[in-house]
Amino acid sequence: MSDGIADYVSRVYRFALRLTGDPHRAEDLTQETFLRAWRKRGSLRDPRAMRTWLFRIAVNLWRDGLRNCRDGDTEWVEADLPCTNLAPEQPLENREELRRVLDMLDNLPPRQREVLHLVAVEELSLGEVAEVLQINPGTAKVHLSLARKQMREKFQAES
Repeated sequence: MSDGIADYVSRVYRFALRLTGDPHRAEDLTQETFLRAWRKRGSLRDPRAMRTWLFRIAVNLWRDGLRNCRDGDTEWVEADLPCTNLAPEQPLENREELRRVLDMLDNLPPRQREVLHLVAVEELSLGEVAEVLQINPGTAKVHLSLARKQMREKFQAES
């Protein structure tokens, strides 16, 4: 892995925050992701695929943590509260709108939330999303469509 890996820290943290809903758990997940990436750096064949590779590691670690939680380990319990960390310099109206969108995103089913975040925020293609989540591209497309539909319906219901 090259020194450019630091460029991906904020992206992985942002995705981890969306998965966990908790800044401390997101930090832990981000650290674990990069630790695992460092250990497995020899398995990355194409450096251009680093972004999707890191997201896949984060998803796998998160899912492993949830499985461990079901087995009695409570370290990785999913937070009930959505992420609402917003920059204080944003105009109040924009911050409130962003908070509403994030709340809506956090209330989507987990797979839809993952797909929508990776497409809308991380700007991954459906093929890359499918690779990260280890699903086929058609399934990723369906989850994206359902997530967008639910978001539209929630917006219309609030209007």
